[in-house]
Amino acid sequence: MFDLEKLRLTEMVLNEALEKRKLLRKIEELKFQKQELEKQLSKDKLTGLYNRQIAEEAYLKTKTVIMCDIDDFKVLNDSYGHNFGDIVLVKISNILVNSVRDTDYVIRWGGEEFVILIDNHNLSIAESLAERIRNKVETLEGELLNDGTKCPKITMSFGVARLHGGSTLDGDIKKVDEALYESKKSGKNSVTVFDEQSKTLAFVKRR
Repeated sequence: MFDLEKLRLTEMVLNEALEKRKLLRKIEELKFQKQELEKQLSKDKLTGLYNRQIAEEAYLKTKTVIMCDIDDFKVLNDSYGHNFGDIVLVKISNILVNSVRDTDYVIRWGGEEFVILIDNHNLSIAESLAERIRNKVETLEGELLNDGTKCPKITMSFGVARLHGGSTLDGDIKKVDEALYESKKSGKNSVTVFDEQSKTLAFVKRR
């Protein structure tokens, strides 16, 4: 003969276990939704690249940095229209993403400026990557774009620097920004590497 009290206790324990399992499942769903929302908030709507919100987190995981921007982008926009400018930004963003590894971060820093945070301490590897991207962007000339127009000549300038040189993100970004400025100043469409060995600002230009 069944013990009614034992059955009731068993039912209560099973119900509690079921409720706990449902609660755990709900918590996991909420965690997933939170992660997806965080991903969306850290992405640029136009290009799908990371935005600056991710920079501090990515900075701690990476070792070298490339900063680059599209030469004379305002002239391109004025000549061909802002829709063309958006198409170019997306096109170049795809080139950047397809040129790096999964452990690297490509960030739309603002407007036509991009930052690539690289998970490799070798400065020459970052320099070679910048040079490859520079060449790929040049080959866009004549390519048929999404709006049916042929792409005019587009070039980019690059700065390259090592991260964590006893500095902060802002300090390291300043170094690579100075290298980028040197590329702009010396004729654009080039790669400039910040020389860590020198106590003064020294640059090695590559083109």
